[in-house]
Amino acid sequence: MSNIKVVLAEDHHVVRAAVATFLTKEPDIEVVGEVAEGSTLMDAVEKLRPDILILDAHMPGHKVVQSAKALRMNCPDVKILVLSAYNRREYVVGLLSAGAAGYVLKDDPPEMLVRAVRKVAAGGEWISPRVAKVLVKSVRHDDKSATTALTDREMEVMELMAHGHKNEEIAEKLVITTQTVKNHVRSIFRKLGVKTRVEAVLYAINNKLIRP
Repeated sequence: MSNIKVVLAEDHHVVRAAVATFLTKEPDIEVVGEVAEGSTLMDAVEKLRPDILILDAHMPGHKVVQSAKALRMNCPDVKILVLSAYNRREYVVGLLSAGAAGYVLKDDPPEMLVRAVRKVAAGGEWISPRVAKVLVKSVRHDDKSATTALTDREMEVMELMAHGHKNEEIAEKLVITTQTVKNHVRSIFRKLGVKTRVEAVLYAINNKLIRP
């Protein structure tokens, strides 16, 4: 299996160097580029085409959320993993809604970043436990009418999503087409008022629709 190619976007040199050094010790991870300024981010990603972009949530003079959206549009195969010192709602929800596949805090254990890189590279999502608490608050609603509107099939899809299954795996388990799964997922998002799979699952857990 080929190495996971990573580009680091971090304006603090010491932090960037430390993360790069730590990641390169892993036999399956290769840091193929580093970005110190937001203005060069898009060009670097388009040129290097990494598997994962580790993106600092706050780069001075740069609108990171807008960059994340642009990257998802222009380089859809590049997965974004946010590495941030902040777990404030505007950062977390903004970046996950923009298409980030994971969110790790800078003071999480270093091993958590490695696990996040591997999880995201495999097509999954990774959220720091402390960030998950922020998401739970952001998707908590007093009105439970949306949850009762979910069909039995949508609840089955939700359960499988909560266990980390991709659309193709859900389709196989439920003996339906992948497109049908996508339709169910879109319907779930609309009914729950969320934008990502992570938000949907956390909403369901918080409202006791499914068990953690």
